[in-house]
Amino acid sequence: MVMLRFSLFVVSFCLTILSMAQSDLESILKSERRSYENKLLFKKSAITETYNVVYQRLEVDINPKRYWIYGKVTTSFKPLKSAFNTMQFDLENYLRVDSVIFHGNKIPFTHANKLVTIQLPVNLTIAILDSVSVFYQGNPTMNNPHESFIYDVHDFKNPKPIAWTLSEPYGARGWWPCKESLTDKIDSLDVVVTVSKGNKAASNGLLIVQKVINDSQEVYHWRHRYPIVTYLVAVAVTNYVAYTDYLIYPGKDTLPILNYVYPESEAEARTLTPMTAKMIRLFDSLFGKYPFYKEKYGHAQFGWSGGMEHQTMSFMGNLKFDLVAHELAHQWFGNATTCGTWHDIWLNEGFATYLTALAAENLNTKADFRNRMSISRSEVVKENGGSVYVRDTADRSRLFSGRLSYNKGAFLLHMLRWKLGDKVFYAGVKNYLNTPGLLYGFARTNDLQIALENASGQSLDEFFKDWFYGEGHPDYSIRWSHVGNHLSLRILQSTSHPSVSFFNIPLPFYVSGASNDTMLVLEPSVNDTTYTIDLDFVPTQLQFDPHVWILCKSNTLEVKPLNSPDIHVYPVPASQLLSVNNYVGNIEVVQIYDMAGRLVFDKDYKKENVIKDAHEIDIRFLSEGMYIIAIGNGSGTARQWFVKE
Repeated sequence: MVMLRFSLFVVSFCLTILSMAQSDLESILKSERRSYENKLLFKKSAITETYNVVYQRLEVDINPKRYWIYGKVTTSFKPLKSAFNTMQFDLENYLRVDSVIFHGNKIPFTHANKLVTIQLPVNLTIAILDSVSVFYQGNPTMNNPHESFIYDVHDFKNPKPIAWTLSEPYGARGWWPCKESLTDKIDSLDVVVTVSKGNKAASNGLLIVQKVINDSQEVYHWRHRYPIVTYLVAVAVTNYVAYTDYLIYPGKDTLPILNYVYPESEAEARTLTPMTAKMIRLFDSLFGKYPFYKEKYGHAQFGWSGGMEHQTMSFMGNLKFDLVAHELAHQWFGNATTCGTWHDIWLNEGFATYLTALAAENLNTKADFRNRMSISRSEVVKENGGSVYVRDTADRSRLFSGRLSYNKGAFLLHMLRWKLGDKVFYAGVKNYLNTPGLLYGFARTNDLQIALENASGQSLDEFFKDWFYGEGHPDYSIRWSHVGNHLSLRILQSTSHPSVSFFNIPLPFYVSGASNDTMLVLEPSVNDTTYTIDLDFVPTQLQFDPHVWILCKSNTLEVKPLNSPDIHVYPVPASQLLSVNNYVGNIEVVQIYDMAGRLVFDKDYKKENVIKDAHEIDIRFLSEGMYIIAIGNGSGTARQWFVKE
């Protein structure tokens, strides 16, 4: 089979299998929506924006049987203004600050309105590194509106206590004093967790110390040396069983894939987690090396049905293919490069959803991938409106809309891949991820657009205007006919929402005959376009978008032959008179178009009350060349070629 892109012989009539189980996606969505429910309760303090966090050391004592946490957080920071003498941390009021230490001395502070305000005894110089430590304690579940710290049990036959955190987007202040921010990442992090014997603590980065400190307690010290946004700092504590899978890179570099699982889940988990290495290898090949390759990737079981993409250690409700792929994908899209505003949440969730489908395409079957995209498309077009861009971030249901932020965001990427081709698309996305300031930083949609434009050498303004900012989707009606090997293909587009008058996108058509087949790629620029194409075989079948590349309402797609063996136009070529016969009915309308798309003859026999099954048309007024004649009989229109000599 060959693929052809056609721009010639265009006549424009300017009249104006296995799927990603929906239950799996809904499980992910339920978990993530829940974690975001209280986003709007957060109000950023202007004072927290006056310093940059360089390093934090979080030391906590967590016993999953005891609803209490003891902690110390040391923050190294650089002032962003001169004469810096006041700083603040975000911390819920139900946690109690015992003291604040600066240069070895206790200093005054207040704790009110969910903010710890610290008055430093001296003015600090701009951009000079300094540090402060906050000691605190309390019940992190008491009136916690974020549900960012949970005590629970697992193994209901023999209940075992568990404690875990989930801070996205602004729940970290519910269990430790921090700076909640989508503009400032922590450059470097240590998490030191004291647990009761028999338990393990999972967290970010590498486990550098695991030791017994007395008869009843152990310490787990995790070190992370990559920038991390506050909401991705996490801890989980229970009687985990730990085991490690490995991904071996060329040159024998090894990435450990650490799994902390419940003892009752170990046997099943060991059969499921090895697929993670295959997924990492795949995403490496498509988007660049795993961004935290100097440390680890891992999973820690916790008590929700979905998951959370904590940096280097995703918390998992299960270890099924879709959830593993989704949370792993976030390590590139959401963690290493984080959406810089909730208007652009699709940069996290649309990518994670599409990469889950890509994992199926490459590790399962092409049919699985296409079925997933078909289901995703059906989910998007079940309503007529809605953009990928989140206009109102105060609308919680819209922010985490499975239809728009996840599925339509994924399909937008799918169409960019189709429009640009695999080589350019993946090169552009790699450039996006590796752009200085975006890698280990924050990004907006325009950053992705620029990277794709640089890779492709073409403007994507119209594409993003239509598909990202615009609402709705196109609907297509397809008509086709042929005379011998001459194919006539008419494409009519309507749109589901008035915000977009026309969606620009190349359209694929599979054309086959007894002797050959081909894939045509056509790109209409108006809502009603007819292409006439000279093939090297006689077409007998035409399929629109057989590989599911185009976001449109598939249940309105109609592919109907326009020519009929009962219509006869002769002679061909003709010089003076052209005869038109319909052997099974009457002819009501005849129109002739030249190759520029201009209507050069228009006869409505019904209005003139001269309906019959045959007519002769005087074509002496036509110039020599090729024309298309459209013949209507009330139930449809057939189009055929003829030549005037």
